[in-house]
Amino acid sequence: MPTLLHPRYWGAHLLMLVAVAAAVALGFWQLGAWQAGRAAEARDLSQADPLPLSQAMGGDDPFPGQYLGQPVSLRGEWLPGSTLYVADRDLDGRRGYWVMTPVRVGDSAMPVVRGWSATPDVPAPNGEVELTGWLQASEGSSAPDDDPQDDVIPEMRIASVVQHVDEDLYSAYVVEQRDADGAANLEPVTPESIPKVSSTTHLRNLLYAFQWWIFGGFALYIWWRWCRDTLGSEAPAEQVASSA
Repeated sequence: MPTLLHPRYWGAHLLMLVAVAAAVALGFWQLGAWQAGRAAEARDLSQADPLPLSQAMGGDDPFPGQYLGQPVSLRGEWLPGSTLYVADRDLDGRRGYWVMTPVRVGDSAMPVVRGWSATPDVPAPNGEVELTGWLQASEGSSAPDDDPQDDVIPEMRIASVVQHVDEDLYSAYVVEQRDADGAANLEPVTPESIPKVSSTTHLRNLLYAFQWWIFGGFALYIWWRWCRDTLGSEAPAEQVASSA
């Protein structure tokens, strides 16, 4: 009688168990990341006490979802030659621009939204600066840039800023907490006027979870086919041996 419990088959069974266990575990890990991201987006940290930027993230770190909207403090040097204007920004029913100037912090530069302007022609700051602002994730609606050569970008997307700034950039940006600056024709950008992070920002983690579980199911299917084929090939062999 053929049996799949023979020691020579233990390796195949073990491989199946390891593959399925890994797929299930990785699926739940991605599911946890999706749930954590949704929970982070639901929190309002705008009134929290500021943290030093280095405690929230480093220059090479991915965006820390748990700190979305968290006030952070930083010190560095303005990069006036890299000032950009983010188009189509509303403020109290008026359409204008966000004014963004990066600040070099250590070995990387943090894009800083300094305020709102009706026109894209605001004097750029220079020198050292110490400021506090709300940490934000890169926008990512993939809006096209009609003229990549000018200093106006369609959204506050780090991938767009990289094309204009000759520095390593953080994977985030900061909206500066400030009062209105009449001399620079700047008005403050408030947390209420910052576009919300897309509801699909963490959808990829959920899709990855399903992908891992499907992989685990496929591994089970392959194992079942192998068991069936193995039993089918051994049965004729035993019949021949018994008739001899």
